[in-house]
Amino acid sequence: MEHEIRTLLEGGAGPVGTLVRAALWLPGKLYGGAMTLRRRGYERGLFRRYRPPVPVVSVGNITAGGSGKTPFVVLLARLLAEAGQRPAILLRGYRETAAGDSDEALLYNRQLPGIPVLVGRDRCRSAEAAVRDGATVLVMDDGMQHLRLDRTLDIVLVDATSPWGGGNTFPGGLLREPLSALRVAGAVVVTRSDQAPPDRVAAIRSRLAVLAPGARVFIARHAPVRLHDIAGATLNPSALDGREVVALSGIARPEAFAATLTSCGGRVVRSVNLPDHADIPPDVVASCLAEAVQRGAVVVTTEKDEGKIRRFLGAPPRAGFPHGVWGAPDREEPEERREALYSNVIRSGDAAALWVLGVDQEVRDLPEFREVVLRRLFP
Repeated sequence: MEHEIRTLLEGGAGPVGTLVRAALWLPGKLYGGAMTLRRRGYERGLFRRYRPPVPVVSVGNITAGGSGKTPFVVLLARLLAEAGQRPAILLRGYRETAAGDSDEALLYNRQLPGIPVLVGRDRCRSAEAAVRDGATVLVMDDGMQHLRLDRTLDIVLVDATSPWGGGNTFPGGLLREPLSALRVAGAVVVTRSDQAPPDRVAAIRSRLAVLAPGARVFIARHAPVRLHDIAGATLNPSALDGREVVALSGIARPEAFAATLTSCGGRVVRSVNLPDHADIPPDVVASCLAEAVQRGAVVVTTEKDEGKIRRFLGAPPRAGFPHGVWGAPDREEPEERREALYSNVIRSGDAAALWVLGVDQEVRDLPEFREVVLRRLFP
């Protein structure tokens, strides 16, 4: 359902979509106006902002979800650490587990060992705690609309496959605030450039020159670089070439995930799409695996979704996973049923048919991007 709503608000769904968008046009404009007034209130000092004693870089987007913030934050944190800084990631944390983690937090902890990840709705309080613990720079995940924490640099991600959110703010479109807010960006990264025609990418760059005149624009793609099965066996993404695939995900843009699988040579025979950040229950996993095993196919999920699957199955953590988190079973699932599912999926050998594909954000002209970021944060 979420995918269908996104399609409708982006301009699809035929005549019905046109009627719905027309009905929601005014509410969208009213919401956009309120967001503009809110931003101006912060800019003019009507609302108090907290400015930490260290630089803050915000990674955000102008549309709702799916632009690739998580792999981009991983890239940015690594660049800052390689430059000799001590970054900390400030994360709101959607759909937290009982342990206070979210799917993004778990992924950051695994891919960025030694870099603190602070989860909490109050990013100002998280910033204070990070600075007390020795952070020299703060990376605010999904921070463009979180205006209470002042920032040194705004990096805005624009998805090349859906850059403008249907041209209206929610509920009339997918914009979080009007496109005029892009003027605050110090850098804009056009993601998923490989999934859009070159002329569209060129048109996006031309429009950004008007909307964000003070920003440097960079081009990026989601590069598939890691593949393993749920039991921990390492594979090469080329193993997908020629394989039938059941795509399983709970992310904002499952169609982009399917496109990535196709770029690896996989033939997606079915896509099981749950809402962004949604849990992936064992029944769904078992159903997908049964279909895949019957067809001689494989189930492939994302690294963000892997933690959800492991949590529900009660599967033990593989090497590199934070112990006590990835292996913690979901308490809402009856123990007997969880044990049965765990036996059926992991111990039966079907784990070999459940694969996890990892992507990195690959930025063109990376040395120039690094120079721009460091110069803005540490002049």
